[in-house]
Amino acid sequence: MQFQKSVQIDADADRVWEIVAHEFDRVGEWSSAVASSGPNPDAPTPDGATVGGRVCATDFGDLKETFTMYDEAGKRFTFVVTGMPSFITHAQNTVAVRPLGAGRAEASLNIRMETNAVGKVMGPMFAIKLKNTLDAFLGELKAYVESGELSKRKQKQLAKAA
Repeated sequence: MQFQKSVQIDADADRVWEIVAHEFDRVGEWSSAVASSGPNPDAPTPDGATVGGRVCATDFGDLKETFTMYDEAGKRFTFVVTGMPSFITHAQNTVAVRPLGAGRAEASLNIRMETNAVGKVMGPMFAIKLKNTLDAFLGELKAYVESGELSKRKQKQLAKAA
């Protein structure tokens, strides 16, 4: 399975990069797809990165994400995900931030997953849930970068957890 999604953001590419890369482990602060997050203590930190990965509490379970490629100058990184449902045998995501000029940028996700035989059956249902999660994630990223405010969905999630 492969998913490619992107969003255009009314902010400088450096600001978008700051949030998705330098604050990588803090995604749980603004994304409702992640109930909470923190640094992955088992992941070595690549040159230019602030952490080597993150641990996220999600609807899919507790996920560990570890950088496999990090390009500060090119504003791109790839990370692998462990802890996915057992029918997913490999999951990775490449994130890129591209300047569009005039204070605009594009953030893109390129997710690739490999599945076992069970995944051939479960895959379509999982793909629908993941697509909805990615759409919400990119919408919340856009809103957070542009306004600095949390989505109503994230606000509700935080209130419920408190």
